[in-house]
Amino acid sequence: MNQTPLQDGTFGEMEKFYQEMKSYCNQQGIPFYLVKLQSLQEGVVEGYLPGQDGWQTLPLPIPDVFYNRIHSRKLEESHSFKLFKTELEERSIPMFNGRFLSKHDVHELLILENELLPNLPETILFNEMESFLRFIEKHSVIYFKPASGSQGRNICRLTQVAGKWKIEQSGNLQDVHFADTDEKLYETLKRFSRKQSFILQKGISLFETDQRKVDFRILLHRNELLEWKVSSMVARIGDPGTIVSNLAQGGLMKNGPDFLKEAFDLQNASRIYQKLVRLAKNTAQALVENHEDSFGELGIDLALDTDTHPWIIEVNSKPSKKFQGNYETFRPSVKSIIDFMLALNRENHP
Repeated sequence: MNQTPLQDGTFGEMEKFYQEMKSYCNQQGIPFYLVKLQSLQEGVVEGYLPGQDGWQTLPLPIPDVFYNRIHSRKLEESHSFKLFKTELEERSIPMFNGRFLSKHDVHELLILENELLPNLPETILFNEMESFLRFIEKHSVIYFKPASGSQGRNICRLTQVAGKWKIEQSGNLQDVHFADTDEKLYETLKRFSRKQSFILQKGISLFETDQRKVDFRILLHRNELLEWKVSSMVARIGDPGTIVSNLAQGGLMKNGPDFLKEAFDLQNASRIYQKLVRLAKNTAQALVENHEDSFGELGIDLALDTDTHPWIIEVNSKPSKKFQGNYETFRPSVKSIIDFMLALNRENHP
């Protein structure tokens, strides 16, 4: 993690999640504490232990397993993080969810799996004009997204309208621009990207309800047998007229299976649910098989088109832990994460 406690002594929106982790670990008789990025050379770490009066800083033994919740891409790319990973490898200590995922890297890994090809919207990196012109010639609706973005920020929808390109931004529906030519569109996007890495993704005619776009966030965890299982599925329903359905951009959230039962008859709802679950598990498995890092938790965004064909929109290795809902003890994902950590530890110390 890369946080320190706030003035009120808590870890803000992560506090509830950490407290639930602590409760489940206490039940299981497992020590649980938070560790900031630091050198392991001394053989001890400075960690945060939850106590009666908030979190206390103490020198603690180096943990047997690390679950990475660093929220900064910059920090993950730093020399100190690379050093930390090397030290873990030297000590044979497993860490999972060791990095953020770039949208383009994920796409390049998933297209290696033939069975996922029908579910992957065509995607390219936005760079030289030649490949850009070839791409926009093929598609009349395109999404322009930061390769490392989150929460639906800085996304543009590009639509061909009467020989021009209409440019709409997420979060600012009033700010609509037009480009008269393909070349002008390229220049506009070049300025907008400010030298950051962006992707172009083929637009899909998304399934809508009351003119609201819908997609699904499926949270998956690997169990003690290291198999992927679905912990939750939510339908994210965008504001009318918005180009994304992210909750951070004003979207609503509904239980996924309940939403499907409202939108379709029971037989179709069940068929679509199974289809989405199967695709999410296959996507997670493909990522694990083709990626050098270890993953125990993934948030996978899937969408249905108007023919209810499912599409892979995004894979997130740091799903939000904002408290949503009402759990008597702790949310299912807490148990899943700790069980996976125990499985990794058993595998490491047979």
